[in-house]
Amino acid sequence: MNIRKYILHALLALLIAPWLSSCLGDNDSKYDYNAWKNENESYFIRMEDTIGVDNKKVFTKITPVWAPSVSILAQWHNDTTLTMKNLKPMDNSTVDVVYKGSYYNGVAFDSSYSEVDSVRTFTPSSLIVGFWTMLTNMHVGDSVTCVIPQNAGYGASSSSIMPYSTLVFNIKLKAIKAYEVPGK
Repeated sequence: MNIRKYILHALLALLIAPWLSSCLGDNDSKYDYNAWKNENESYFIRMEDTIGVDNKKVFTKITPVWAPSVSILAQWHNDTTLTMKNLKPMDNSTVDVVYKGSYYNGVAFDSSYSEVDSVRTFTPSSLIVGFWTMLTNMHVGDSVTCVIPQNAGYGASSSSIMPYSTLVFNIKLKAIKAYEVPGK
């Protein structure tokens, strides 16, 4: 290698090293997520207080009995009087769901629509607390928009979701494939 290439590579390494080292290992704490966290928390509060054209709150606040410090918001898109006699899944049921997940700002991060038939199969208790809570409050055929704060989502750390993210899911409960009996 001639001397010019060596010097050029050395200078390039010096310029890139600080940036590269911040991307490696456990240096995520150097990134200040305070602004992102505040934006996400503010979004959840705004959605909780949103009033519709009928002068009623758009979202229903749901707090599971088993997690009293956690609340999610749900907006049903169907006439629930038509589905209220349908089954609701239990924690250990196996359900078919169609969904799209995005950050509060509309940027999508996951979707069942990438599947051939757009359906994914889950057990509610295997999911994040917010999604689990939503599924167990839906009847087969219900379609909702669910707003999940970070304490019911992925919290302060995740390998694929930004820390402190408020998540928005559009969910349709298609079927309960296996309705499990409690204690069995």
